[in-house]
Amino acid sequence: MYTSDMETNRKRARKTAFVYFLITLFCLLLGAVYEYFSHGVFSYAMIYAFAFPLILCVFPFFLMGTFGIKVYPAPIILGYHHCAMATLTLGSLVYGALEIYGTTNSLVIYYFVVGAALLIAEVITYILQRLFLK
Repeated sequence: MYTSDMETNRKRARKTAFVYFLITLFCLLLGAVYEYFSHGVFSYAMIYAFAFPLILCVFPFFLMGTFGIKVYPAPIILGYHHCAMATLTLGSLVYGALEIYGTTNSLVIYYFVVGAALLIAEVITYILQRLFLK
């Protein structure tokens, strides 16, 4: 692995971390505005919707960009990751909106099931990439 490849991987990881940081800020702002106009009713799912991109995206990509990695995740792995984060964050926002509205829906749980399945597929694919592309 060339040094220039590792530097390219660092730049890509930092850029991805920055984009997810902006998404985290957007979710935080959206939750705050929604809570402000909800007439005193609140939902923890709406308040903490920003935690999915922060914990599962900003921190890992920031660490990859800071310490560097030899093998950057393949596009399919990043696709799984982006879809999982979108699904989990959107599921949290939808669940929070329904909770604030005062209703429930049994289909909301599928956001979290599909998001978890995508994360598992991502981890398995990343392990296979690390095993076969050293």
